[in-house]
Amino acid sequence: MVWFFVTLLAFTDVSPSAVEQPTGTTVFQMQPELADNDNLLPLLKAFQAAPSTTNRLQLANAYLQRARRPGWSSYFHDAEALLANFQAEPQHREHLILLQADILQQQHQFTAALALLEPLLSATPHQLQANLMAARIHLALGDTIGAQRACNRLMREALFFFATCSYEVTGRKGQWSAAYSGLKALLQQNPDLPAELAIWTRGILAEQAEQLGQLDAAVAWLEPILTEAPTSLWLKWADLKLAIKQPEAVYQRLVTLAADVELEDSLLLRLALAEQELGHPSHFGHQLQQQMQVRILRQDQEHAADLAHYFLRVSPDPQAALQWATINYNSAREPDDLALLTQSRHAVALLNGGSK
Repeated sequence: MVWFFVTLLAFTDVSPSAVEQPTGTTVFQMQPELADNDNLLPLLKAFQAAPSTTNRLQLANAYLQRARRPGWSSYFHDAEALLANFQAEPQHREHLILLQADILQQQHQFTAALALLEPLLSATPHQLQANLMAARIHLALGDTIGAQRACNRLMREALFFFATCSYEVTGRKGQWSAAYSGLKALLQQNPDLPAELAIWTRGILAEQAEQLGQLDAAVAWLEPILTEAPTSLWLKWADLKLAIKQPEAVYQRLVTLAADVELEDSLLLRLALAEQELGHPSHFGHQLQQQMQVRILRQDQEHAADLAHYFLRVSPDPQAALQWATINYNSAREPDDLALLTQSRHAVALLNGGSK
């Protein structure tokens, strides 16, 4: 599972500022604040009235921010259309590259995204957003060396980001306990982080707690920020709650969410799972089945993980699950992707009378 925090920073024109509080605690702030996600309409009207580069990039950035939230993934396509074949003036080129690379990584075009970032990082090696995005893409590809190299470029310019980035890489190298302890201490030293940084940090801590088998702790990291969190963390929360046998919590929260927005297939799948585990009539399960049939007919590799989960957990077909899990793993190699592949292989082995 890949989620990227970097878009939330993409239109801040200054670096993070370290503000000393009376207690001596350093609090990192992003300034100036971005437009609220609910402010899309004024940005759209501003662009329609004056389609300047600035207005175009601000609107695309707002689309990408909104697209990460449950129910709004279609905005990725709006951002992509807005920037297609667009050439920005030199003073805006950096922002354009960041937005275009963000769209590419969302589509799992990781190599293309890195290629787009490379000249930017060559010209400005310490660029915060570019390095954070590069680190996350390298992790998605299973390249911890490349990820740490990107983190290291932040050492002199943004110590909080360097440390958080490095702790994530340390965990991915298999040193989960050391990374978890270090990142918890860092968060304790910076208790008043802005929302976007708290979401980023807590998402990493939840992954590390999960890898250490501390599922309740992982849930606890996510609960305070879930309302504002990206879809990927909603998925992580739902999977953790299902793993600790609390389908009612998943069902109630996702049903409430579904009343306000149209759920992405990935969230609908978790809702169908909770419905199934609770023994409710298969309302969401039937809806999911229709959606998955469309994905299969399209051979939708961008949503291979959803299809693997569907055939592994909702409508068991181990061979189909393994097929889609393999496609997914060939594209993204995060811990969740490896776990999905391993579970699918195990299901096939059991089907064939094996024990692996």
